[in-house]
Amino acid sequence: MDFTGTGKRQWRAFWIGFVLLAVGAASFFYWGGKKEVWFCDEIYTYESSNGFEQDWPAVYTGEWMTGADVEAFFAADSEELNLENIMVLLYNDHVPLYFWLFRIVSFFFFKGSGSIWIGLWINLVFYLLFLGLGYGVFRRLTGRDFLSGSLMFFTCVVNRLMIEQATVLRMYMMLLLAEGLLLLCALRTLRDARQGRMSPWIFLGLYGSSLAGFLTHYDYWIFYAATAALFCGWLLLSALRRCGKRFWSAWEFRHVAAWVGNFLLSILTTIYVFPYCRWNLNKGKGQTALNSLFDFSAEKWEQILWGYQRMSVSLFGEKVPAALGLSLLFGCIGGGIFVLFRRKENLQAAGLALVVLAAQFYQIIVCFTMPDAWEERYLWCVYTIIALCGAWGGVLVLGELIPRGKIQGRQKLAGYIGACVLGALVLAGELLVIDGGRGVAYLFHPEKDVALLKEHSGIPWVVYGPTVGVYSYYDWIIPEQICFLTQEHTQADREAAQKLKEGEFVLYLYEGYLSEALAFFERETGRTLSASHLTRSTNLDVYLVESGQESTEE
Repeated sequence: MDFTGTGKRQWRAFWIGFVLLAVGAASFFYWGGKKEVWFCDEIYTYESSNGFEQDWPAVYTGEWMTGADVEAFFAADSEELNLENIMVLLYNDHVPLYFWLFRIVSFFFFKGSGSIWIGLWINLVFYLLFLGLGYGVFRRLTGRDFLSGSLMFFTCVVNRLMIEQATVLRMYMMLLLAEGLLLLCALRTLRDARQGRMSPWIFLGLYGSSLAGFLTHYDYWIFYAATAALFCGWLLLSALRRCGKRFWSAWEFRHVAAWVGNFLLSILTTIYVFPYCRWNLNKGKGQTALNSLFDFSAEKWEQILWGYQRMSVSLFGEKVPAALGLSLLFGCIGGGIFVLFRRKENLQAAGLALVVLAAQFYQIIVCFTMPDAWEERYLWCVYTIIALCGAWGGVLVLGELIPRGKIQGRQKLAGYIGACVLGALVLAGELLVIDGGRGVAYLFHPEKDVALLKEHSGIPWVVYGPTVGVYSYYDWIIPEQICFLTQEHTQADREAAQKLKEGEFVLYLYEGYLSEALAFFERETGRTLSASHLTRSTNLDVYLVESGQESTEE
């Protein structure tokens, strides 16, 4: 981090940054401690990283096993790292970098464990890096340490969007950092081109962030295309404006040529490291998105409007009208760009505008090509980037509203009071949006009482019925005994059920199968049974089944 000025200011900047990271880490651990694994893609994170070592536990029907046997599916147990197996598993799904990291952390630090902290520790590293990066950028933009720390605190610590990205056991925190680094390299390219120089370190950073992003998520490829197109287009226009027909001699053109070469090197390296990405570009996700581009149905425009509506909700909550929230957000951004142009800081104004346009270009493409399931998580990164741009724009606008000249006495006191009141209002609003964690996607499932499930860990658990997806898999590491039974009532099913002749047990199933299941267990155990609802586990109901009197039937 670049600390300039006197030694006193350097120490002040250091301690503000340290406190910001400490508070961010404390927030992370607080919300991480509330994390429950129930979302299907989080289960697939374990499956993609470690689950290739054995079959899904539910395929072993009619066999009594322990919760530890189920946890073994989530854990790294073999003596080999096996990163190549992950690549083969992901050939038509995701790029592998996050899953490699998940496997490495599992293998070296959580051997034999399916702990949620495998993914959370990875996210913590990227989260703190992003906090530090944002703090450094705001310091350079504003020249004020406390203001920079405050902006990052409100946009990236007590903020639902960041909590969502940091606590979900997927690659979204890593994706946000890669996109932030890409934008930072792009902005530095604008500055270097204007100053008539070309630093090799910028293009080394561009190569590293591009390669990391390409191997993190296919959506990064869209973000990269939007960013490169807009920034390189601006550079080419600048070259034409400055040099006319001899545009090729301008520094801007040289930077564009270097960026194109950098892209080719990055994409060729990506293909070399993960050759299966070509399948997704030609036949998988890329082909699906390309086909969707030619669908101009009304639903497509509804998806775009939905994306903007969710942006407002993510930042301001459900109770604030989307039109009001978006007006405030983009009003701050537009006002900030106007202020920069008014100050003759054209390069900064252009950089802010290009960042916002790149984020919006990405958002519109993702919404327009979105599959049947409208997933907000694909837009978290751009929502965060726009929020940061809005925060800086808001500071610029407020700075123009404050009287110029030396401020003393009551004016200074009134300014402090006003800043404290504004900060308190923003903090209160963000806490209301978080709503004790209920407003944070994928943190926990409100309908599921995990503490109640753990109270019944000592009795047998039965999962009955057809294959029901993976949402409840993490529940099934809790019990001491668990068995998966089919509705076909095979010989193995019957023999396993007969071992329930005494005591009570926990039953997972679709609600429509309850009568059928109770009849089956009564027939096999020779006793009447009653079921009381315990909780709901996403798409399954959970019952406590208790034995009644012995049946008189033979």
